[in-house]
Amino acid sequence: MVNYFLVFLDAGHGGLDPAGNYVTSPSKEHRFSQGGFHNNGWFYEGVFNRTLTNRVALKLGRLGIPFYLVSHEYLDVSLAYRVELANWYARKVAKSLYISNHANAGGGSARGFEVYTSPGRTASDAVAELHWNNVSELLGERISRYRSDTSDGDHDKEARFYVLTKTSMPAFLVEHLFFDNYEDALQLMDDEIVERFAEAQVRTIIESMAIL
Repeated sequence: MVNYFLVFLDAGHGGLDPAGNYVTSPSKEHRFSQGGFHNNGWFYEGVFNRTLTNRVALKLGRLGIPFYLVSHEYLDVSLAYRVELANWYARKVAKSLYISNHANAGGGSARGFEVYTSPGRTASDAVAELHWNNVSELLGERISRYRSDTSDGDHDKEARFYVLTKTSMPAFLVEHLFFDNYEDALQLMDDEIVERFAEAQVRTIIESMAIL
């Protein structure tokens, strides 16, 4: 076992193949009549997920923090494959953390930011709370709404998502605004917003090293 902290980064769904086709279509996409976005009005969630995740990876690399991308450059590999890969590598290191990046969809009217962990009290809750606080600090009122469930004393929501319940290490999933809402989608295309989301994630990773 190697005595270091390894971060698993997961860009949800698929991206654009070498021919420019969105591999997750017709799922995880939305077309706006106003045009723009990734392709003639189409917003592709998987493309955003990779834009953000790759920026986080670049920052970690510059800081010398070990990471592993469990998602493919553009293929929508299965959840089981992503989790199995992370769990296999996690056995070889002292500590690890799994982060799954997404953008949400809710029929066009919903907006806001969410963080998810698995049900119950686990080490993931403390890390998710760190991330909630970092995003709140770095983005503040730029985000229309911070969607949370504080019934158990913290801000994260709980769900039995595969990547949260089947991973062997602390894990959290982030829904970065709603890609089918026009105002939120515009923010997800804003480089400053993406940069702040990425910086918040790096801060969370650094802070989590001290508590995991």
